[in-house]
Amino acid sequence: MAESSRRKVGRIEEDRISQLPLNVQETLLCSLPIRDAVRTSVLSKKWRHCWTMMPHLIFDNDFVHRVMDKLDQRGGDELMAYKFVSVINRTVLLHKGPIINFSLTIPQSQCNAQIIHDFVDQWISLLSCKGIKQLTIKSSGLLEVKPHDFYSLDLTHLTLFKVRFPCTSAYGRFTSLTNLYLLKATSNLGQSILDCPVLEKLTLIICTGLFHTNFHAPNLKCLRQVYFGTDFEISCAGLENLTEYSFTLLMLGTLMETKTSNMVKVLGSLHRIEKFSIAMKFMKYLAEGGCPNRLSKPLPYLKTLNISGINFTHLSEVSCLLCMIWSAPNLCKLYISAEVRYEEKGLKNYRIEDSEDCTTINHLETVTFSYFKGLKAELELVKFVLAHSPLLKTMFIHRDKRIKNDAALTMTEEILQYPRASTIAQIRHLKCCVEIGDFDKELWVGYDILS
Repeated sequence: MAESSRRKVGRIEEDRISQLPLNVQETLLCSLPIRDAVRTSVLSKKWRHCWTMMPHLIFDNDFVHRVMDKLDQRGGDELMAYKFVSVINRTVLLHKGPIINFSLTIPQSQCNAQIIHDFVDQWISLLSCKGIKQLTIKSSGLLEVKPHDFYSLDLTHLTLFKVRFPCTSAYGRFTSLTNLYLLKATSNLGQSILDCPVLEKLTLIICTGLFHTNFHAPNLKCLRQVYFGTDFEISCAGLENLTEYSFTLLMLGTLMETKTSNMVKVLGSLHRIEKFSIAMKFMKYLAEGGCPNRLSKPLPYLKTLNISGINFTHLSEVSCLLCMIWSAPNLCKLYISAEVRYEEKGLKNYRIEDSEDCTTINHLETVTFSYFKGLKAELELVKFVLAHSPLLKTMFIHRDKRIKNDAALTMTEEILQYPRASTIAQIRHLKCCVEIGDFDKELWVGYDILS
């Protein structure tokens, strides 16, 4: 019995997890919510200070909810803000190692957000000594707060939600920034230009008055933009090195008269583009000013084309789509999502005529149609693609739910009779539509942009 007890004690005293390499322990801690990671300090003496070397401090929504539930709600929103700040302060001040990634979500209610913002610069000052590279600040509402001193940090990634962006370029530059993500960020940059010499990825979501032209970014590769209206001219001049471009226009607004094709203005400069995605009302914008059969300079690098919100009863929009297809000789993937609202009349006699342009889809492998309604222009496009895509593997079709079963059956039978250039091409039915968000998931990051 005594020997058995000693064996049991030996097994209890054996602490295998503490024998793990430091990098493995660090990985385990970083996979935990920060509140749980800090609580590992009570496990043993060996774990007391392990969390203080974590390179990532993530104060996300889950952390906010847990802290706010624990705090005494009495005393008003100002006292609650100071209590919340004290929790962050203790964590940051006790931390001993480098902090590579710092993310802060400011509570949406019960706290005075202005007070928390007043402490942000203090934390930035501390983080500047910790070698921070990635910073995220998510605020609950647009406040008239001063722009924080982000220039003092040698950041590679900066993400701001509803936070004032630096209002002048006179006192600094983002020398190491490669990824900038702004959602509903405010700024009064005007014509000022921020110097971002190594910026590769820029995301601007509903940032009124803030455009890619406010940034000197000669190495920019990926640009993603979401705007409410078109009270400005959209141009891609200076973006010749761009390889990925995504533009969502939520409302069309009043279009300015133009003698030059908007299609040419936007795509005429994107000679190195590999992935092009547009959504909602942007197709209508591109259709203004007329459209050539194909661009004067082809898009030889374009491999993926995602068009969401096209109206197949408007000839101008269908012509724009064909122009993009015929201007991309190496296109491999084509995703089309029709506008949900549509007029049943229009383009009933539409036809796509065979021409020398047909040879430009020789590399197409995958095609997806969402909200397919069986309109004449849609069927013509399906027929054309099947007949001129020798490498086509799969065509997915998601039918609009308003199509009745008998009409859907007739439409399917017609499509199955279309000739196919590919001997392996299959036509499959999709139960769910494919939207632009499926390609640009990080563009939305689970945030309601309309809130």
